[in-house]
Amino acid sequence: MFPVQRVVTPTLPKLNIITPRVGEEDVIQPIQGILPDSLPEYWISRALERLRHRFIFQYEIFGVRGVRGSYKIDWLILSTVPLATPLEYFGEYWHSGEMGAEDQFRINQINDYFQGSAFPVEIIWGNETKTEEDANAVLLRKIGRA
Repeated sequence: MFPVQRVVTPTLPKLNIITPRVGEEDVIQPIQGILPDSLPEYWISRALERLRHRFIFQYEIFGVRGVRGSYKIDWLILSTVPLATPLEYFGEYWHSGEMGAEDQFRINQINDYFQGSAFPVEIIWGNETKTEEDANAVLLRKIGRA
């Protein structure tokens, strides 16, 4: 019989995740029935509402939810004239702050999907939305008011 050995698992670094404070304005609420993945996504959605934009949160393209090859655009803003505007949030957890090959491929796929029926994809980076005020300012600068 072999001696029992303990399996050593690697120690993973702790993630710097923003935890909402209960009882304050920063409690994440569902947007159009979908819970945002992060506090900055919630802030951006609220800023879009404040700027009176009509939008679809987590807009599906290329097929059915959960099927390989389909994409979810973070927001499809319908009230930009004359065309809709796809808006993506590239947080620091999944994106390094610069455009990687996979990110560029995704953006090109989204732009090809709309083929002139929407403006090119706008990107909001994680470092642009450290606070709710930052989210308001970056949206006003990149998208404007409805």
